[in-house]
Amino acid sequence: MTLSMPADNISLEDLEAAIARFRAGGSLATPSEVLLLPCWRDEDWKQLFRFTSIRRAMAGNALIRRGEPDRTLYFVLHGELEVIVHSGDGVTMGRVSLVGVGSVLGELAFFDGGPRSAGAWAVEDCEVAAMTPDQYATFEQSSPALARELIFALGRILAIRLRRTTAKVVG
Repeated sequence: MTLSMPADNISLEDLEAAIARFRAGGSLATPSEVLLLPCWRDEDWKQLFRFTSIRRAMAGNALIRRGEPDRTLYFVLHGELEVIVHSGDGVTMGRVSLVGVGSVLGELAFFDGGPRSAGAWAVEDCEVAAMTPDQYATFEQSSPALARELIFALGRILAIRLRRTTAKVVG
């Protein structure tokens, strides 16, 4: 199967700006929320972000809606998003976390293919680089070693988030 680059991929100028914002934000974010790929060079990040498209969410708008079948993975380039879940009554909502520049959103649905387990809305104007599973597959074909490193970094974030959630339930 041959996969092609998305038609709405990032321009070179936007690509370089996205990398700079993502990497700079990662140095300021909570360590557990950062997508850690310390050995990656600018060229590696460029390769990754070539297989994404830029999306914007204005303050107060949803980026992810709970229950949607979408599997897109989001790399936060600018702004902050609040992740919220519904309680058992289906009405009450609670904050799970704030996610900022240098981190990711949507990793659970990206991996398991299930509907979105939580929602995320922009606390302030946000910009994200969006990667669909098809875009990831194309990235993986073009750069298998980088794709493997990305998957492990995403798995680390998923594990940290699961441990944090488990601690809240247990503790």
